[in-house]
Amino acid sequence: MPEALADLQQRFGAALLDPDAPTAGLFRGPSQHTAHCIALYRGNLAANWGKALGNACPVLRTLVGEDCFAALARQYGRCHAHDEGDLNTLGGGFASFVANFEALAPYPYLGDVARLEWALHRSHYALDAPRLDASQLAAIDPARIETLQLRLHPATTLLTSPWAIDDIWFAHQPAADRSLPADPRRTSRMVVLRPAWRATVRSLAAGEYAALDALSCGAPLGEALEQGFDTDPRFDPATAIPGWLAEGLFAAPNLSQEN
Repeated sequence: MPEALADLQQRFGAALLDPDAPTAGLFRGPSQHTAHCIALYRGNLAANWGKALGNACPVLRTLVGEDCFAALARQYGRCHAHDEGDLNTLGGGFASFVANFEALAPYPYLGDVARLEWALHRSHYALDAPRLDASQLAAIDPARIETLQLRLHPATTLLTSPWAIDDIWFAHQPAADRSLPADPRRTSRMVVLRPAWRATVRSLAAGEYAALDALSCGAPLGEALEQGFDTDPRFDPATAIPGWLAEGLFAAPNLSQEN
């Protein structure tokens, strides 16, 4: 009786992921020819994984080297099911995978480097939703400003790390104005943003990060600004707010629902 299509597909998928899986009968013709064809498929699949993840994490690829990164991509692809046709979504769990990859244990900051790069990747492809600007904020009743709740724009992400991943990332950019840190053990706080169609990173002081983090968690504007000042008295809302608006960090509010 011919093999059921579903069973054949299962065996084909298993052979793509495991070079030791049996391949007999997957194609017509000699078994050696079948094994060769499957190997070609497998190699192309691994190459696509490596290309997709390398495009998302170029700094990590540079840090670990091409061969190591290719091995990471192969192992990650085999261990993480991906049922979408868009390979740009492949790396959602890559940072966690890197952080827990035993061979990279001597370099514990690499997982957070991958996390930063994935945030940049997501920012690049994020929806271009309307942004809150100064004129919209000025149109809101001043009596309601302190209780206003702002939502981060889809292209905006906050990150913090016990490692100097911001310096590591900046050191690998064209015309870099920062050097690789001699000791990466430094807390870093960042916002990933896309002010003009290009995702980038800005390092944050503790007070500004605390204020933005509070806003991202749903705190009203007045409370969030207080948290920023309590964290660091040098935090200046009069400087921060215009900067946030210029960068487009927040989605435009639905004023019909706000009223």
